[in-house]
Amino acid sequence: MGHLLLLVPHIAMLVGTCVGVLEFAILISNQAKMTRLKNVLQSEIFEYEDCHASQKIVEDSRAFYNRIMIATYLFYWMVGVGGHLSALKDLNAENRAGRYGVNVTCYNLIPHLFVIPFQTNTVKRCKDALMVMDFGLFVLAGYLATHDTLLYAFTSCVDAKFQVVSEATATIRERTELKMQIAKNFGILRDEEIPELEELMYKEIKRCNYSLMTLLSCCEDLESIFCYTLLGRAIASLLLLASCLYVGSFLSAKDPAMYHLIEYFVAAFFQIFMVCFFGFLITERGAAYNTYLYESDWHSCSLRYKRAMLIMMNRMQQPVYLTIGKFYPLSLQAFMQVFKAAFSYATVLKTV
Repeated sequence: MGHLLLLVPHIAMLVGTCVGVLEFAILISNQAKMTRLKNVLQSEIFEYEDCHASQKIVEDSRAFYNRIMIATYLFYWMVGVGGHLSALKDLNAENRAGRYGVNVTCYNLIPHLFVIPFQTNTVKRCKDALMVMDFGLFVLAGYLATHDTLLYAFTSCVDAKFQVVSEATATIRERTELKMQIAKNFGILRDEEIPELEELMYKEIKRCNYSLMTLLSCCEDLESIFCYTLLGRAIASLLLLASCLYVGSFLSAKDPAMYHLIEYFVAAFFQIFMVCFFGFLITERGAAYNTYLYESDWHSCSLRYKRAMLIMMNRMQQPVYLTIGKFYPLSLQAFMQVFKAAFSYATVLKTV
């Protein structure tokens, strides 16, 4: 049983480390594609100056992303801090009991297994080994946080652009009539009666359609960059959550290792939840677009306007989503599946 308690978390940590290296490699190899994607999302295609809500949407999205980015780095780095503090408390306890260097070595105390490049026959040398462990964990946590926050940045930007285009679509008539200085109480039965109005309305729906198609293309690019790292992240999170639940079932609440385990569990939970949450946002914005399109006061519009409108309605009936490895949608349901599977694996290990 003791060997299994060591083996399970170390395998989970090894998989997490390998996924972190994979994520870093994919970010490096896709820099050109990410630069193009960033330029498209920052282009004038999505600038609707006469849509007053657009600026607030972008500012709110940026503020939300900044808070999530700070929380992500803190959660990931706190894993290393918690591991150091719990190991230090165990080390001091073993040293006071006179067991360190006799029955207990530094390898028995460090929570994240690695090859210590020097002798640790004294307490001070073991503390130095903990500092080396901290350095490696901080670098790895930085890789993981950079990958995840970059994914959050792109998805939150796409989400904001979806909201801007949706708002611009719903206010096409309002913005067009404002441009032409038409009174709000002026009744229009058919837009063709005012050719200039009909022309402007048609240009606006074409512009919104083009913006939307560009967004859908951005989602495809985002999918091609991150789909395999998302698969690795889902597998690693499953193993980490399962190992934390399994090991935690054998620890007491007063055990110093329990606090580090809770931090590790919370970080893994936060990681997979936020990834799935941002994927869920993209899907929800795409599904809501048809509602905004229908609310665009289209009843008196011309035939070609309605045709353009129906084309986009038909296109948006297909769900917009990112995927985990191109075979499972990234959504809150995916998060629940990972979490339930982690509980199942922990239960199976408990019965072994």
